[in-house]
Order: sequence, then C-alpha cells, then structure tokens
Amino acid sequence: MNLRNADWGSVIGSGIFAGVLWGLLSLIINKFTGAFPFESSVTHNIIIFAASGAIFGIVTSGLLLITGNLLPFKRHLAKAVLVSLSLWVVLRVAGMLLSRMEPMRYQLINSQTIQGLVLAIMLGLFLGLAWERMVVKGR
Repeated sequence: MNLRNADWGSVIGSGIFAGVLWGLLSLIINKFTGAFPFESSVTHNIIIFAASGAIFGIVTSGLLLITGNLLPFKRHLAKAVLVSLSLWVVLRVAGMLLSRMEPMRYQLINSQTIQGLVLAIMLGLFLGLAWERMVVKGR
C-alpha cells in the first residue's frame, strides 16, 4: 500500500481506534504501576488519555503508511510494532537530550522508560491488528 492508493479514512480510523484503546489501557496500567504520577482526576484523565492516544495512533498509523513499503516484514502487525518502537526510541532520545540540557527539570526514570517501551509495543500490536482488519481487508 502506498500514499496514492491508500484509503485515508481507514488509515485514520484504525489509528484512532488503536490509539484510544491504547490510551485507556495505558491509563489503567499506569494506575497499577504508578510510574507516572497523575495530576488530575480520573474523569479528566480518561478524556485526556483517550484524546492523546487518538492523536498518537493517527501519527503512528500515518508513519506506518509512509514507511510500510520500506520495512522488511510482510505482515502489518510486525511493521506496526517496528514503527511504534521506532517512534518511542525517537521520543526517548529527545527526552535524553532534554535531560542533558535541563537536568533539574527533566529526569530519566527507569520505571517510566520500561513502561513506555511496553506501551509502545502494545500500541504497535493494536495498530497492526486494526490495520489488518480495517485497512488491508478494506482494499
């Protein structure tokens, strides 16, 4: 699939679906692990995590569409996990750079890093499954 013959509605829809599911699941996981302290009420966080998950899912789905033909895997599930992990690495490196520039403001915390890695894998799995259902079969 490439940019010219892509069904943008399915690409965006699968990103929203996977992202909202991922956002709500990350809220639940963080509630149990406590890696990131919450600053708001649960009701407010549900809305924020779902909306930000949808945005993150759309971005990841768009990156999957752009880079999908370049990746060495055949299944979209593996491609989605690789794209999601790659995006996590880019954001993690940016966080490390911020930590070097402002060490008092940005700290690297191992529990947050591990939780972020697991959540990136989960977003890739959700997005890959959504792509195989909505984008590929919808062609």
